[in-house]
Amino acid sequence: MAKQQAILQDYRKLDIPALNIKMIAGTHRLQELQAELAIRKLTNHSAIRKLKQDLARLATIRQEKLILDGIQKDE
Repeated sequence: MAKQQAILQDYRKLDIPALNIKMIAGTHRLQELQAELAIRKLTNHSAIRKLKQDLARLATIRQEKLILDGIQKDE
């Protein structure tokens, strides 16, 4: 749990373009893992689940930053 919190703190320090780059890289990695799964080369199936969770975390943090930027512009 502490490791996950540290990862979240690292993600929260990033700006929106850096989050976008990480999401794109994660999406490409997910496609690679799914291709490996299709040809039965992938042995660690939980890697797909973990990567999807990580992408969801990145998307959530990105959305939070976009909302906060919108609120700050209104003030």
